[in-house]
Amino acid sequence: MIIYKTFKSQFNILIFLLTINQINAGSPETSFLIGSKAPPVSLEKLNGDGFFHLEDTLQLKPVLLLFFSSKNYQSLKMISTIHQIKEGIRDSDIDFYLVNIFEEKEFLKTFVLDKVFTIPVVLDRYGISLKMFHSDVLPTTIVISQGGKISYYKQGYDDFQMENLILHLRSI
Repeated sequence: MIIYKTFKSQFNILIFLLTINQINAGSPETSFLIGSKAPPVSLEKLNGDGFFHLEDTLQLKPVLLLFFSSKNYQSLKMISTIHQIKEGIRDSDIDFYLVNIFEEKEFLKTFVLDKVFTIPVVLDRYGISLKMFHSDVLPTTIVISQGGKISYYKQGYDDFQMENLILHLRSI
């Protein structure tokens, strides 16, 4: 009986450590990006209407980019949250874009129609734009001010950070 209890507590400690490690995996220190100039990004629009050029859009208004994959649960949760946030701050002058990583255009068109996305989707077929923002984690949420400086950066999904994102979006 003592052996079982010892093994059980060692197992619980191992699970705890693995969980902490997983939470921190892929979360390098990125605070250096806040205040830095956003890289020049041009991405194909899913609707076939040419390309989205970040620099051109930033001359007119701030932009929120959400890098996602349809196969990533946290991405799908974040997309839902971003749609709700966008509806809640209708008076803002922020452009929202969902940036899909690595997925085929035809599959994505069907997926977007099925999920009824109202935020425009652009394609980062090879993940180059995501790498330009020093990330390899999905979802990654980035807000860029009208002047072209990164003002918000978050890798992954965290329910507790949503209030910070909403307050940030309302402040710009």
